[in-house]
Amino acid sequence: VTYLGKVTISGTHFLSGCTESAVVGLWDTKRTSVAHDDSITSSNAILEIRPFQVRLHHLDGRGEATVAMDTFQVARIAYCTADHNVSPNVFAWIYRQINDDLTFQMDCHAVECESKLEAKKLAHSMMEAFKKTFHSMRSDGRIHKSGSSDEFPEELSTPDDG
Repeated sequence: VTYLGKVTISGTHFLSGCTESAVVGLWDTKRTSVAHDDSITSSNAILEIRPFQVRLHHLDGRGEATVAMDTFQVARIAYCTADHNVSPNVFAWIYRQINDDLTFQMDCHAVECESKLEAKKLAHSMMEAFKKTFHSMRSDGRIHKSGSSDEFPEELSTPDDG
């Protein structure tokens, strides 16, 4: 994948289309940097999606070695999608970043994939990772069926059946 970057966004309720403006901005920045032959803003990367965490390995200029790695806790991912008007090859996710002063900000991260299918597969993998993480946290007692946790907005909790 090609990491397009991140943009801080506002809001706490994320619905279909909520990443579009951030992705358009990142996409335009990428197009501008390519026109100026500036490889700093976007980079080759490997996105590794697992239960509990997502790893973004930033690769060297030849795409052979990891030069840096960002780690994202799955429980702090508020939304993800592979449905963007600017390009069907873009996969994006919104991450709740905790700052040093314990405040938080919502960052939209985006990657460009080689194909629409690859972007959709990443979205599916993220959904599976979220399900496994959520199930494990529920089993561990960190979240309860009738309530929510600090890590999960209430609208993501499963309501009681009764």
